[in-house]
Amino acid sequence: MSDEINTRGEVADEADDEDDSIISLIDDEGRTSEYEILDAIETEEGRFVALMPLASIDEESGEAEYMILQVEIVDNEEELAEIEDDELLTALDDLFRERFKELYGDEDEEQSPEVDSLAGA
Repeated sequence: MSDEINTRGEVADEADDEDDSIISLIDDEGRTSEYEILDAIETEEGRFVALMPLASIDEESGEAEYMILQVEIVDNEEELAEIEDDELLTALDDLFRERFKELYGDEDEEQSPEVDSLAGA
């Protein structure tokens, strides 16, 4: 299933799809971009997801950047929000990188996603 989610995280549209890990986000200008959900974690600070923009994948090297967003519940709907706390973002990046090693292996550092320096979309 593929969901379209705007920057406030509201589901805009649902359609059948073979890959549940792909979502579409709608930015403030109404542009839609597709992202792969790499992983999600829950900490004392909340629930967070690591998303990789499909457009960011370098076709030659296979490298890609990812971003980390916080999942918030607003009006019983999940919304994605930027993380403004740099220390929290760095700690989450460390956690996700460790999990990526577990999930995707540590065969070649270049195969794991590279961190996006931006906290949000």
